[in-house]
Amino acid sequence: MNDKLRTAELIKELGDKPFASNQLYQFYLEEEPDLKETTFRWRVYHLKKERIIQSLKRGLYTTTRKSDFSPPIDKKMKNLYKKIKVQFPYSEVNMWDTSWLNNYMVHQPITSNIIIEVDKNAVSSVFAFLQESMKNVFVNPDNHEMETYMIPGQRNIIIKNLVVESPVEIREGISIPRIEKIMVDLFVEDQLYVTYQGGELKNIYEAFFETFSINQSKLNRYATKRKVKGRFLKFLKEETNIDQKEIYI
Repeated sequence: MNDKLRTAELIKELGDKPFASNQLYQFYLEEEPDLKETTFRWRVYHLKKERIIQSLKRGLYTTTRKSDFSPPIDKKMKNLYKKIKVQFPYSEVNMWDTSWLNNYMVHQPITSNIIIEVDKNAVSSVFAFLQESMKNVFVNPDNHEMETYMIPGQRNIIIKNLVVESPVEIREGISIPRIEKIMVDLFVEDQLYVTYQGGELKNIYEAFFETFSINQSKLNRYATKRKVKGRFLKFLKEETNIDQKEIYI
């Protein structure tokens, strides 16, 4: 398969900028004029599997490999996730820690929050369950609750509704949001994530684009689902210093 992929030639020919699927197909047709589209699709699959190319969005690829977003998942999060899943085995549960953003900010927050997202019909039950044994647990808090009741310097737990068909993934045995979900949620839920707005939101987005592989098809779909695509895209293009050529949504 490696001989068929022609990796070195591919990188030399197309590796200086993003390229479309038809360009990649044409690259192979030059030496294999009878190449079938079904065979080509399998070749694209293997190119992705071997991490030679990555998708920027549907039908658009690059050979430039950035890191996958792989945040630290500590023992408390793993135990908390397991505790909830044992009690509510049929509920979707997704979890992340806002401290994952600290390395991409100038001003460091004094408080971090564990965000637990569950099915809408399970939110109240999960909240009551955790309240029995834990402090600083909040459910869909508004701005007043956050300012009044959350204790600075402590790790609060926030339970909220999980948006259906959110981009999530399994890492180290727990479901966490993909980077695309975090980006859009920060933009949409500006009251919940008030610490990460303004200049810090720009810093986070710029660092994410510079450092990590972002699937912009997923970013596009989720921003569309949350009904902010236009405003979100405008913010990326007009309020940040992200290279315009790197924005494909």
